[in-house]
Amino acid sequence: MNPSQRKQRILAAVVELYNATGEPVGSKRLMELLPDEISSATIRNEMAQLAELGYLEQPHTSAGRIPSPMGYRYYIDNLLPHRELPAGERARLEAELRERAREPERLLENAGKLLAELTACTALCVPAAGSEVRVKRIEIAPLGRAMAMLALLTTGGAVKSKVVRTHTEITPEALEVFVRLVRETLIGAPLDFFTQAGLQSLAARAGPQFLAVAPLLAGVAELAEDLRTGEMLVGQPKLAQQPPWEQGAEALLRHLQAQAPRGLKVLLGAEVAQAPALRDVTLVVTPYAIGESRGGLLGILGPLRMDYARAIPGLRFIAAILGNMLSQMDE
Repeated sequence: MNPSQRKQRILAAVVELYNATGEPVGSKRLMELLPDEISSATIRNEMAQLAELGYLEQPHTSAGRIPSPMGYRYYIDNLLPHRELPAGERARLEAELRERAREPERLLENAGKLLAELTACTALCVPAAGSEVRVKRIEIAPLGRAMAMLALLTTGGAVKSKVVRTHTEITPEALEVFVRLVRETLIGAPLDFFTQAGLQSLAARAGPQFLAVAPLLAGVAELAEDLRTGEMLVGQPKLAQQPPWEQGAEALLRHLQAQAPRGLKVLLGAEVAQAPALRDVTLVVTPYAIGESRGGLLGILGPLRMDYARAIPGLRFIAAILGNMLSQMDE
């Protein structure tokens, strides 16, 4: 049953006031805020009916009301005002992210940190992974006789690099063999193809250059493994590491990875799994695109009492800028 328009106005006011103050909302306070001349008795009656319908809760007998998870769901789906961040704030965020993007490998992490600062929530960065993601480029830069820097870039926009030491000197001949094997076998291959066993068998084709090439290919496999398992929680780690939140985050992530959302999703923890640890957890996520391709996911993990009217447009904007920057890197 959908609440009446007056009940909807009261529910929206309760959600927004409770989100702002953290205190249960009473009828007298609502009477001061609502534009219509509604008596305190009428507001109390409407709030009682909203509680009977499951949209509001009363934490204590003498206290005011707070939104229930069902009330938050209705508010998010039907009553949340559609807003954009102010133009000045958008310009500031884009400039700051571009300033932080001097290290491509940390672009996702820095986008997450900026999102966490904006929303005061834990930010979640999930690079694209799995069979759809392919390796776009593998770069090598010798750093000495038996040491080189490897970098791996995927079609999902993720970048990883590491320094690798070899058993013997990286000669021009060894470098040429490594580049040839990469070009002929690895570029365009799905990320799941990059296992230690698979790349070690590839190293057998290096012939006399085996001792130099095998550690380099093992390093490529390690980079791929890091990308396959890489989600990052950044920004407010203490929040996500508290035991109930940690359980909730894990359950929400499993659900999220199974669903692979195509647009922005707001997941209220209690809807995903019936567990006390999830009752007060919200995960808001959106995919980012890289050119015409699907990238990974960017999101925020926080309490039900979240400033959705600011957090959601902030998440959308940073995800769009992140996608644009990764598209430019991809080109």
